[in-house]
Amino acid sequence: MMTLTDVRKFSPKKQIGIGGYSQEQNEASWELVNMQRGERATVIEKYVADQIEQWTGYQANTTRANWPWDITVHLDNKPVRVEVKSAMQMKGQEGTYLIQGVKSDLFDYIVFALVTPTGVELRWSHRKSIAKHCRWKNEGKNGHHVSISVNKLKAGGYDEWLFHIEDFPGEF
Repeated sequence: MMTLTDVRKFSPKKQIGIGGYSQEQNEASWELVNMQRGERATVIEKYVADQIEQWTGYQANTTRANWPWDITVHLDNKPVRVEVKSAMQMKGQEGTYLIQGVKSDLFDYIVFALVTPTGVELRWSHRKSIAKHCRWKNEGKNGHHVSISVNKLKAGGYDEWLFHIEDFPGEF
C-alpha cells in the first residue's frame, strides 16, 4: 500500500497548486490545501484547541462535526464556545479569503485560519465585534460571509475587530 511518505518521495517539490500553493513555499499549507475540506477543518480545529490550552491553561475540547461551534473551553464558572473558520485563497483571488457561514449568535469567540501559500495566519475576534462588523451585510440562511484581504490584514486594516492569535484572551 502506498504511504504518505511514498507520495511525498515521488511528488515534485516545486509543483505549484491552485492559488499559488507549493510544498517548497510552506509544507504545512501544502498539506492542508491538499486535504478534503472536512479533514482540513478537523486538523485546524484540533490545533487551535491545543493552542488555547497552552495559552490559557484551560481545558479546550473539540466538538462533534455537526455542533454549532467547534471548541468548548471549560472555564471555572462556565463553558465558552469558540468557532473556527478556515479559508484558502483560490486562483484569480490571490490574497483574498472568503469566510462563509459566520453565525455570531452561536459562539463567544471566533478564530479565522487563513491558509496562505506561505503559512497559516490565525486571527480571532469576539462575538460582538463580528456582529458589529456584519451588521450591514445581508445574512443568508447559512450566516454571513466575511471577506479578508491579506494585504489589508498585514497593514492593520482589521485591527479594530480582528486580533493576533498571540493576543487571545488569557482570562475570559
